[in-house]
Amino acid sequence: MADTNNLFPDAYEDEETVADEIVSSERVGYRPGIAFNYTSGDFVRDGRNRLLESTGVESWQQWCVNCIQTERYKHLAYNTDFGLDLDAVFAATSRAEAESILTREINDAIMADPYERTAYIDNIQYSWKSPDSVIVTATIVGIDDTTIDITANVTQEES
Repeated sequence: MADTNNLFPDAYEDEETVADEIVSSERVGYRPGIAFNYTSGDFVRDGRNRLLESTGVESWQQWCVNCIQTERYKHLAYNTDFGLDLDAVFAATSRAEAESILTREINDAIMADPYERTAYIDNIQYSWKSPDSVIVTATIVGIDDTTIDITANVTQEES
């Protein structure tokens, strides 16, 4: 008779798990999500106050905007690959240097997408609002040549 106080089943130590069974090499692709409105800062709801769903491409677009607008290492909810490290950007001695650092940070952050939806980033442009705030516009090309245009407000948070 099995020990009823044992948390693990009999022969637990004898089981082997092959890494190929756990990790799949297939891309997840564009998965739908919950629609978010960055202007209001809230989820999109219908007249009955139910959350609305976004398409897979809209969800990917929202992820890209959120990734660019989030400062890396400042939020425990995100891993260290998510967001931009803005300390060097806003400490740069010139706008050209800041834009060069920002371009590298954006490319690194967007290409770290765990679902591998991004093929490449094209046409990044900057519009400076103040010395510590810039509006970023970019064209991002995803898998299957899906193209999205994004606009994100990048501002360094106060420590």
